Amino acid sequence: MSDKHYDISYLEGTASILKKLKEYSYNPFTAILKGTVLELGCGTGIDAINLGNLLGKEVKIVGIDHDSRMIDKAISAAADNENVEFILSEASPIPFEDATLSGIRTERLIQHLKEPQKVINEAYRVLKPGQPLVIVETDWSNLSFYNADTAIEGKVSRYLTDEKINNGRAARQLTGYLEKAEFKNIKLEVFPFVLKSLKEVFTYLLIDQSLTEMKSKGYLNAEEYDSFIASLQRADSNHYFACSMNLVVASALK
Repeated sequence: MSDKHYDISYLEGTASILKKLKEYSYNPFTAILKGTVLELGCGTGIDAINLGNLLGKEVKIVGIDHDSRMIDKAISAAADNENVEFILSEASPIPFEDATLSGIRTERLIQHLKEPQKVINEAYRVLKPGQPLVIVETDWSNLSFYNADTAIEGKVSRYLTDEKINNGRAARQLTGYLEKAEFKNIKLEVFPFVLKSLKEVFTYLLIDQSLTEMKSKGYLNAEEYDSFIASLQRADSNHYFACSMNLVVASALK
């Protein structure tokens, strides 16, 4: 990824509008009564804390992230959660022994990895037999603005999918990654994600930052940039703004 497409406020903001998806992604772990569940790429710890509260004190939740700022925020947020802890670490190798974890969850991590299959293989290694892996991912390739210049919209989608994000098509490749790692009982659910204001698009998708980058790097000329921004602003002020994309939840068992 050329520059991070997220920060602490971005992660906290998106968490607030993905409640239904998150709850669905927790379901495979509810049968776990003891052991350790890993939140891989935990960010500010929101999901690790939620899992800790959901699964109870007999289940230990460990969050891993490579960003020390995220880990510091997570540790502070989980100060009252005795069964939740956080580790500063890269996603691979996962710092656990073979077949020791009772579950693994990861959200919007795979898209940022240059070697996603390596991390999926690591997840398989550290999971106990029969235990779940759940992956939540963004399908950047189907980002759509229904009230803007379609030619420029296509450029924006391609930039995010193929240039800005390391692995922008990760959502469409998850089942393949899981099959290659020899996971079984693979399931996939698609969740449409619709934003109805320009403010939401700038807040949750950081499109304003991406458009500025595209102009500075020559992916858009000044006229294209101004035209696209104007079309979005016009739609927003006239109350017919709409932007959509899909998120997917893939689950599987070792």
